[in-house]
Amino acid sequence: MVASVALALQLSGATVVYLLVAARIAGIVVTAPFFGSSYIPVPIRAALVLLLAAVLAPGQSASPAFQQNLLLGLAIIIQFIVGTFMGLILAVFLSVFSMAGQVVTYQLGVGLAVQANPGLLSEGSFLSEWQTLLALFVFVAGGGPELMVIALHASLQALPLSVLVLPTSAFQFVVGLFQTVLAMALLIAAPFVLTGLVVNLSVGVISRAFPQINAFFFALPVNFGLSLLVFVLVLPLLFSVMPTVWQSAWTDMSRLLAIWEGR
Repeated sequence: MVASVALALQLSGATVVYLLVAARIAGIVVTAPFFGSSYIPVPIRAALVLLLAAVLAPGQSASPAFQQNLLLGLAIIIQFIVGTFMGLILAVFLSVFSMAGQVVTYQLGVGLAVQANPGLLSEGSFLSEWQTLLALFVFVAGGGPELMVIALHASLQALPLSVLVLPTSAFQFVVGLFQTVLAMALLIAAPFVLTGLVVNLSVGVISRAFPQINAFFFALPVNFGLSLLVFVLVLPLLFSVMPTVWQSAWTDMSRLLAIWEGR
């Protein structure tokens, strides 16, 4: 009788650990690039959560108090938030290319030409979607999914499953990333913005010198052509910038884990 009760408690404890690990993985799958993309069917993403939880749950432990329904629900929410933070860091860096593409599209004068982006479940310009897909390709080719699993395993060591309170510095760190990402997006779009500025200033001077010229119809094709030329010239540089951006994302992921670990 005693042996059966002990076995039941052990199975209950293992189930709690499995649910907590699955909740953290679910937060990552919902927000992280590639994992949260709608290009991957929902059943496959759900199976991925269950499979990774089965692999990572052994060896982890949780407080016996979590076997109570109220505390277990709170612990699951906390673990989901932890995973969401991890995936959000990568998603924020992915938005660098989306924002840069949107700026360039408006610079080309075709900002109203938007289309659905199934990868981000939103609408964006054609250039924004193209850069986002290219960034996702670099993410996968650079071993991003494997590094995400490694970071997930490291997070279980930095922030154990028994923790019910998240450090406020982690919230401040994630919010501060938006300023960094905005600066990166502006830097990527800077050549196109400068090109448009030069064209507009030149057209302004010409329109003052020759008032009979319609400046708007003159500037639009020139701006579009020069921006496309700059885009072709900057494209090789963009391929070299994308791995650097993802490297910065993984560096900030390590910093988040260090904050959770108390360092």
